[in-house]
Parts: sequence; structure tokens; C-alpha cells
Amino acid sequence: MNVRENIRRILTENNRMSGIIRTIVKDIIFVFKQEDDGDYYLPEYFEERDEMVYEFDGLNPFNVEVKIENGNYEVDAEYYREDETILIKIKYDTNNKNEILYKLIGDLNEVVAHEVRHIKQQRKNMFDLNVEEPKSSLEYYTQPHEIDAQYFGFKRISRLREIPFEDVVRDWFETHKGTHRLKDNEIEIVVGKILNYKKWEKHIKVIMQKL
Repeated sequence: MNVRENIRRILTENNRMSGIIRTIVKDIIFVFKQEDDGDYYLPEYFEERDEMVYEFDGLNPFNVEVKIENGNYEVDAEYYREDETILIKIKYDTNNKNEILYKLIGDLNEVVAHEVRHIKQQRKNMFDLNVEEPKSSLEYYTQPHEIDAQYFGFKRISRLREIPFEDVVRDWFETHKGTHRLKDNEIEIVVGKILNYKKWEKHIKVIMQKL
């Protein structure tokens, strides 16, 4: 495979992943609009589809559990490899359900992209995922597979909202201190690793134009 074909393959794969993320986010938003607090399982929720799991090219089959509950606004996600399940947790104030949709869509794009990346990592054996989870936040967030997934999720938001990538990364670590529990100097270490990850990607389109 020559350089041009390899770059086209990468761009095609990126477009495919974007479509997968868009589909899942759209399904979650539909459920959020229709339902109140509770646990919902996708794609099983959509009976007309007659599907128990999501199946996409290049990924292992998986399902999505959406947990919706009243509380201070928060969106979080986890991927359980053994169950092949993405858990999406949404907390929201019932008095402003419609007002948070724009922010919710953005946050879902980030966390879904992050967790879908973990599924791809598993399918492609990109990293050694059979490791004991570190106890310290710094060790956790600087694991190679976590840096990769964070980069992928933040890149998604940067492109969707046309916001500089570094601004997206720094804003997340500033607004999610209760989630990551990193000290300020540790945040700089993690942010630095994310910002320096895969710098070559920004050169792909330039290279394509020159070939």
C-alpha cells in the first residue's frame, strides 16, 4: 500500500467512526427526550429495529446502557470490556431538560467517542488492556490507552464545535476536577501528553494535497 492509499484509508476510517458516534449519540438523545429517570438499553430500546447489540464494521458488537437521573448536571461514561457495554450516566435538572440539550449533545459526543475508541483498541489489540487499574489519578490518565481515547474524544469536540483542540482539552480538565481529581501540576503533565499525541494527523490533508 503506497502513502496516498494509506492516508485515504485513515481518512475513510475516521469518517466511518464519526458516523458510528453520530448514530449512538442520536439514539441516546432520542431516549433522553422521550423518557424520565431510569435505565434504558440500546439498541434493544428501539423494538422496531429488532437488534440486541450495535454491530459496526471494525468494532466488536456492543450495547449501550443509558442511566438517567435527576441531579446536578453531569455526563459520564465507562466501557465494561467483559460485558461489551458502554454505560452512559446522565444527571440533569428536570426543570431545564430542553435547555441543556446543546451541551448534552456535545458532552455525549466526547464520552461516546472516548468509549468507542476503547472498543476499537480492544478489537485491534492496539494496547495491552489486561492490566490492573492504577490507583493514582495521574497513573490512570497517563496510561497509553487512556491518552489515545482522550485524544480521540477531545478531537471530536474540537471538530464539531470548531474550537481549538488545546482549548477543548484544557476546558475539560478545568471543569471536571471532581472527576479526574488531579493536582494542577499533574493536569499539566496529562494535558501535555494529550497535546503531543499524534501530531502527524494535522499534516495528513496537507500531504494529500501535495501527492
